[in-house]
Amino acid sequence: MRKSVKKLFTAVSAGVMALALTVTAVPATVGATNVSKAGKKAAKQEFDASGNTVYHAYFGLQQKESWIFRDEWYAEENGLNGNGLPEGQKFEGTVFQSGDNGVEPIAGAVVTDVEIKGNGVYTVGVQGLGGVLTEAESSKQAVMSMLYVDTDIPVKAKDKITITDWKLVIDGNSQTLPADVFYCEESEDESGLLRFDPFNDYQKEKGTYPDCPSIRTPNDSVEITFTVGGFDIDNPDAVEATPEPAADDSSSSSSSSDSGSESSGGLSGGAVAAIVVVVVVVIAAIAIALKRKND
Repeated sequence: MRKSVKKLFTAVSAGVMALALTVTAVPATVGATNVSKAGKKAAKQEFDASGNTVYHAYFGLQQKESWIFRDEWYAEENGLNGNGLPEGQKFEGTVFQSGDNGVEPIAGAVVTDVEIKGNGVYTVGVQGLGGVLTEAESSKQAVMSMLYVDTDIPVKAKDKITITDWKLVIDGNSQTLPADVFYCEESEDESGLLRFDPFNDYQKEKGTYPDCPSIRTPNDSVEITFTVGGFDIDNPDAVEATPEPAADDSSSSSSSSDSGSESSGGLSGGAVAAIVVVVVVVIAAIAIALKRKND
C-alpha cells in the first residue's frame, strides 16, 4: 500500500513539475498578462491631445508551438523592463523565443516602435526574422496567432483619438484587412491601454473578430501602418513614405526607337526630303543646260 501511494505521489509531482515548466515556457500573451506598475500608471492618466505628451506604439507578435513572441510593453515579465528577460537584455528592438532554456532573443531580428507626437501616419514592425517563423511552421507545425499594436494611450481616449487606414505588409506583400480597425477589448480591459490587432487568431476562434484575415507566415519582415487622428496638432514627421516614381516607358521607348534608327544606319524623314529636293534641282539644271545647247 505504501509503495502504491509513493508511486502515485511521484507521478503527481512529476506531472505538476512538467506543467509548471510548460507554463513558464509560454509567453504571457496566451493568457492573462500581469500589468506592470508603469502600465497601470499609464492607464490612469488623462489623455493629452495637445501634443506635449509623447505617446508610443509598440509592435507585438506571437507564434504558437515555437513560442516566438513579443509581448505588450506593459507585460510585467517580458515587457519593457520585464523581470523575466535575460540579464542585460532589452525589450526595445527585440523579438524573443521561450523554450527549455528560458527566454532568448532572436538573433538578427530588429523591431521598430514609434513615438506618437500628434496626428499622422505611423509604422511599426520587424525586419530580419531570417526565416525563423517559416522554419518553425515547417518543422513544428507552428501557427501564427497574433500580430498587433499596443500603446501607452489610455482606453478612455477612444472617444477622442482615431485609428484609421491600417495596413499590414508581410515580406513586402500587402495583406487584405477589414475596413474597420479591430480593437482587442480583452487586452484593453486587462490593461486599460489602447491596442489594435490586424491579425488575432485567438479572437477569431472566440467569435469576437470574425473578419480576421488569413495571412501568410512572415519569413523576414512585417509592417503595420496606421493613421492617428484626434490630436490638436499634426506631427510633420509622421507621413507615409512616398513611393518612387515609375520610369516613363513612353519616353524611353521613343529614345530607344530613335537611337535604334540611327544605329541601324537609316535616315530620318527630313534628311530624305532634303536629298529629294537636291536631286530635283540638279535634274532641272541639267535639263535647262541641254535646252540652251540645242538652241
